[in-house]
Amino acid sequence: MTWSNVPGSGPQQHPGARQHSEAERVAWEQGATSLFPPAKIADRVSTVLLLAAGAVLTAITAVAGVVAVASTTASCGADDGCSPGGTVGGAAIAVGGAFVIGVVTLVFAIRAWIRRRTSWWIAGIGFVLTVAVVTWGTVLVVQALDEQGVGPGRGFDTAQLPVP
Repeated sequence: MTWSNVPGSGPQQHPGARQHSEAERVAWEQGATSLFPPAKIADRVSTVLLLAAGAVLTAITAVAGVVAVASTTASCGADDGCSPGGTVGGAAIAVGGAFVIGVVTLVFAIRAWIRRRTSWWIAGIGFVLTVAVVTWGTVLVVQALDEQGVGPGRGFDTAQLPVP
């Protein structure tokens, strides 16, 4: 039931509406019927938690991207022949992509709420896509750092599995 369909609401009911019994009206007034059943509450909570996790991941990625770009720019000189373009591109893909996915996910989740549909799966897909884009951007940043050699010895080794 919705607020507009409260049993015994009187003249607002249209002629074809089902008439509610006295027991249904009393149950409604005593709170036996909930506008948000437990499944709806779990859906909303899980959606909000997934959206918040995506937002936190995006914020952390933005900070890490700024630090990576700043350190690369500081260590690259014109005489070294290196350019921070790879790290800027990777950071932009990671942060920009995560932000766009987050906004689109939020819009679709709110749209599902308005239509009274479940939305946890929308937030779940958005979170997975956010992780994928952040991973892609991070791989590009590390690859750019590896190609230009950053550090005191001008070498940057990525972590690799031992070869048997």
